[in-house]
Amino acid sequence: MENIETHFQNLVQAAYGEDGVLNYSYENDVKKRSSTGRIKICCQIADENSHGRLYMKINMFDLALFLNRIDNNTGCDLLIHDGSYCKPNPGAKAKVVNYVDNYLKDAEKGQYFITINKSEVEETDLEDFRKKKMIVAEFDREHGDEHRFFGCKY
Repeated sequence: MENIETHFQNLVQAAYGEDGVLNYSYENDVKKRSSTGRIKICCQIADENSHGRLYMKINMFDLALFLNRIDNNTGCDLLIHDGSYCKPNPGAKAKVVNYVDNYLKDAEKGQYFITINKSEVEETDLEDFRKKKMIVAEFDREHGDEHRFFGCKY
């Protein structure tokens, strides 16, 4: 659990330069209904009531669990996020993507796929992704549907 908490802290620092909270505790009260059973999870970042930060918090929680699996060589070494549903603060998403990319390269294992709308990252970050050949597929929703996925509107 400490490793997961550390990963979460590092991801929040990378994204926002702030501290987040992720901790687990055991709740012995069996009368309460909880989706996590007797384990209580507290996961918070500053201003998480904004749409973008809330979904970034969820993504960073997932990533903390994923990186823990990489460290311990357990479970699936793959994580997929449909990241295009949130618009975080400029630069935050790119910082997290770069952090995870560097971590997985250092570990020499794991794969993280994420969908990103071009408007969710700054142009300089998008260019950096292109230079590093991190983009698997790039589609355009403009220009008369010429460069859309399967070439059609959906």
